[in-house]
Amino acid sequence: MSEPQYNGPEPRLGVTFAETSDGDITWHQPVEGQFVDPSGRFATGGLAVLVDSGLGSQNHRRRPSGMWTVTTELRIDLVAPPRAGSSGLGIRTDHLGGDERVLTTRGDVIDDDDTLVAAATVKSMEFAVGGDAGEMDDEPPWPSKLEQGTLAELLCVTLNEKSDGPGGTRAVEAVIAPEPALTNPLGNLHGGVFAAVAELAGAAVFPHERQVSSSSLEVRYIRQVPLAEPVTVRAEVIHDGRNWGIAQSTTLDERGRVCAVASVTVYGQR
Repeated sequence: MSEPQYNGPEPRLGVTFAETSDGDITWHQPVEGQFVDPSGRFATGGLAVLVDSGLGSQNHRRRPSGMWTVTTELRIDLVAPPRAGSSGLGIRTDHLGGDERVLTTRGDVIDDDDTLVAAATVKSMEFAVGGDAGEMDDEPPWPSKLEQGTLAELLCVTLNEKSDGPGGTRAVEAVIAPEPALTNPLGNLHGGVFAAVAELAGAAVFPHERQVSSSSLEVRYIRQVPLAEPVTVRAEVIHDGRNWGIAQSTTLDERGRVCAVASVTVYGQR
């Protein structure tokens, strides 16, 4: 009997990998509707699963025996959206090393003509797991199961605008439905999915008359985010200037503790 194929957010977004003859790994993501937010804007969050998986895998391959890794920090700085007519994106990685606790890899997201699209960094923390951690590494390359739709549709997200009363804080709440295909191998919300949703909500906080292009996304993962129930990511304005703005996106657990927080920086004049 054949092993069940991985059905996480990577194949859902068309993200695939292949091992080269020299043992390295290449990654690919098509440029389709998964980079479009509900307003039609190019969404930097569409890069998050590719970055988390591609750079995180470089850290994971270098962990000590008997250990597992989870992403603790992720950063993406958009240089320019993919060019019109692009067929897909890849990643160049540069593993920087580790200190027996945290592993760090930086990399470039590149267009199919080798043009730089974004610079990224992923930090991963090592921790011990029960049983043989190596058995969880035997996942063969999965086929693309790209679904059509906008990024919010593919990530099962509903965006709701909020306001804390007259003149209050402008906010957007993004609610992620408990779709099993959005989890990581440990069964929690995939870090790249949270990052993507945090960027969607953070950019949506700004007025629609503003020409918003996301410039950077910085995420810190504090504790695991179960997906047994819908997960709410709340974004609020930190700064809304004439030429640029900053939003903060946060998700809490049932005890009110912060599980993950993201900073979304956008440029664009009103």
